[in-house]
Amino acid sequence: MKRLLCLTVAALAGTPAFANDVAVSISAGQPGFYGRIDVGGVPQPPRLVYAQPIVIEPAPVGVPQQPIYLRVPPGHAKNWAKHCAQYHACGQPVYFVQDGWYNGVYVPYYRHAHRGYAAPIAVVEPAPVYAYAPPPPQPRYYQVPVTSVRAVMGAPEQRCWVERQQVVDSSPNVPGAIVGAVIGGVLGHQVGGGRGRDVATAGGAVAGAAIGANVNGGKQVYGQDVQRCTTVQNSGPPDYWDVTYNFRGVQHRVQLGAPPAQTITVDETGAPRA
Repeated sequence: MKRLLCLTVAALAGTPAFANDVAVSISAGQPGFYGRIDVGGVPQPPRLVYAQPIVIEPAPVGVPQQPIYLRVPPGHAKNWAKHCAQYHACGQPVYFVQDGWYNGVYVPYYRHAHRGYAAPIAVVEPAPVYAYAPPPPQPRYYQVPVTSVRAVMGAPEQRCWVERQQVVDSSPNVPGAIVGAVIGGVLGHQVGGGRGRDVATAGGAVAGAAIGANVNGGKQVYGQDVQRCTTVQNSGPPDYWDVTYNFRGVQHRVQLGAPPAQTITVDETGAPRA
């Protein structure tokens, strides 16, 4: 009843009626307005929802009625018989204008023609309330002094090569020894007689063999290829650095691919930060 009374007062004052339940004053030419509009002077003819005017209660015979133009919500236009009384237009032919034409053509025209019109009262909607999720806790890191660093080299390498070596052969001359023994035996046999001759023969054979072994014998020198090998330490860069540090009374060791600084960064568990 209160809303209907406001509409009646607005109609008597010449202000267009409103079809919505907004409790603020909105005049024609503003985007949120619903009601009667004056299309006279608009540069483009209105685009209509229905091509023919809608009349709920026919006018008395002999009393012509001029059609009026209204902007109403879509639900009001579809059920005009239910809502026409809110606009005081049940006995008049009504054209419903489209929202696109109203906002794109009529509103700019109205603002240009009625400079200084009262600006609408903004209805401030409450800000939406969102559930606040606190950010996850950030991990804590610590700088721990390094107690020792050891560069670990690669495994030793074996290097081999071939070199020419002189070999001395000092083996006795066996054929010469045999010939010397024969000659020594013959000569010894000619010395003395009886038992003494036998002893002389044996001694001559031994002496002849010793002399013959050295005839055309002695040392012989010749060349020979010999392979030699040796083990050497790896001369390249270290394979890794073995680092030791203490964190909260516990000794930790880690292998790094690069030499560390004087401190190392670890997490809560003492593990190095990646």
